[in-house]
Amino acid sequence: MFLCARLGYLRQTQVLRSRAAAGKVQRVPDPRARTFEERGFEAARDRRRLRPYWPPQGEALELPGGRKQVQVLTAKSDVDGTLEAQLAFLTRGGHRLFYLNEEELAELEKLAPRISEYFELWEEKAREFADSENDNRLRKDLQQPLE
Repeated sequence: MFLCARLGYLRQTQVLRSRAAAGKVQRVPDPRARTFEERGFEAARDRRRLRPYWPPQGEALELPGGRKQVQVLTAKSDVDGTLEAQLAFLTRGGHRLFYLNEEELAELEKLAPRISEYFELWEEKAREFADSENDNRLRKDLQQPLE
């Protein structure tokens, strides 16, 4: 029984090889070789966009220093996915660094005075430290010749 099945398989293989040698074997074309659009799908995932998704079209305002840009664009909300206006901070090349929605921008406006105070305090401390370093250096310079 096993021998008969094995002989039948060998015969089929021999027939296929002889047809392949004669060029008569027809293979079924792979349907994945063509794109979704070529196969007739309406919502083709591999179709190119009419306009590129990023960088967004529109005018970006340059920030002082010329290295960063700010642009208002429409983006999906983090919470529910609806479209909302967002303020995006971009590099000169158009890469998004971070973005703020209306809520986050309002919170930043509330914190701006406190942040400014911290910067002023930091500058004052830096001046005091520089003055004390200068005084210490001057004291050392004055004491060295006396010794």
